[in-house]
Amino acid sequence: MLNNNDTQLEATWLQRLQHNDEQALAAIMRKYYTALYNYAARFTNDEALIKDCIQEVFISLWQRRENATSILSPRYYLLRAVKNKVLKSLHQHNIRTGSMESEDAYDFLQEFSVEKLIIDRQMSEEQATILRKTMAQLSKRQHELIYLKFYQHLDHAQIAGLMNLSRQSVYNLLHEAIQKLRNLYQAEIFNQ
Repeated sequence: MLNNNDTQLEATWLQRLQHNDEQALAAIMRKYYTALYNYAARFTNDEALIKDCIQEVFISLWQRRENATSILSPRYYLLRAVKNKVLKSLHQHNIRTGSMESEDAYDFLQEFSVEKLIIDRQMSEEQATILRKTMAQLSKRQHELIYLKFYQHLDHAQIAGLMNLSRQSVYNLLHEAIQKLRNLYQAEIFNQ
């Protein structure tokens, strides 16, 4: 979650960006590049494509800088822009190669850091294995939702916009995913 100081800093960067300050763009790039890269890597393993898409998003932000202060959440704005660029690039590649898929058919590559969870929550390796096994049973959409909620700290409205779902669908899908994880996790623990 962003604190009030982060929000004020971002607002300052956006104001400076609107006034042609290249350093403001550089600050935004430094703050969000890793998060954008990690999110884009959930859709493709093509490192060059990811870097190109991120670069295009920042170029577009610079070209549209006169509207920068209308951006309410830079994190959400940039995540959405990168997702759209990556999916559009993948779609164009599929058209060129003849493998047609709908946008809903994209893979959300799941690689949650179970090791981080072990350190943060002092879980045993057995529990990490159970967690990994239960996470594997979630749908692609549930994986993406959990990533956006707990790793990118987006609110339900932002997730709804990013995943093209209604806000109620986000609540339902999140509740379903957490319930499923809880039930599967408990079942795995009792089966040992």
